[in-house]
Amino acid sequence: MTFSTADERDTDRVLRSFANIRDLGGLPLVSGGTTLPGVLIRSDAPYADDDDPVGVPWPPSTVVDLRDPSERGALRLTWPAEVRLVNRQVSSGARIDRLADTALSDIYTAMLQTGGDRLTAALNAFDATGPTLVHCAAGKDRTGVIVAIAALLAGVDEAAVVADYRRTEENIAGVLARLKQRDRVPKGISLDAPILRTPREAIDLVIDALTGHRGGPWGWFEAHGGDVEHFEGWVARFAPRAG
Repeated sequence: MTFSTADERDTDRVLRSFANIRDLGGLPLVSGGTTLPGVLIRSDAPYADDDDPVGVPWPPSTVVDLRDPSERGALRLTWPAEVRLVNRQVSSGARIDRLADTALSDIYTAMLQTGGDRLTAALNAFDATGPTLVHCAAGKDRTGVIVAIAALLAGVDEAAVVADYRRTEENIAGVLARLKQRDRVPKGISLDAPILRTPREAIDLVIDALTGHRGGPWGWFEAHGGDVEHFEGWVARFAPRAG
């Protein structure tokens, strides 16, 4: 996909809230029915000067921050006391500021092959009683992998997993604008940089790794240290089976 001059100009606009936030309610389940709203929210990184988002439960009960400590730095957000903040670094290799020209398929393969226990540790932190917000810097790669795994464990249709991952394409100019405003990307990076794309083959790697595992997604989850009992409880809220 090629971006226009107007798209590039959008990366210089000032955004006062999230560019890439959405509630994962309404995803179709293989067994029938859909996922429930108000359980799982995905987003790009929140900042202290942001306005509250609209259309999602706010503030969330639990925030799962997938960034490494150096990314948070001086931009660390202080959440209200009632919010449980869980820092779970899943892959420094997915950082936009370091790997602008690296193929996502290589990044995702490394994440799955060497960081399965980190991925399940983040999933183990999902809130079984209130809304969970999961985010990284752009809300695309580390967040995209975590959300895809959660959705597959919940029985979301694979086509819907792909479609949700690719929705970030609609928001990428705003994502880049927010990162540029805070000097979180290399100077001169363009919207066509590989790290800013959402290619089908990248998310297919995640789907294939889980569905091709002995025992399917749940077999993969347990083999990498997932808390099956806890996550089954979370899934029961997110994806109650039809009938």
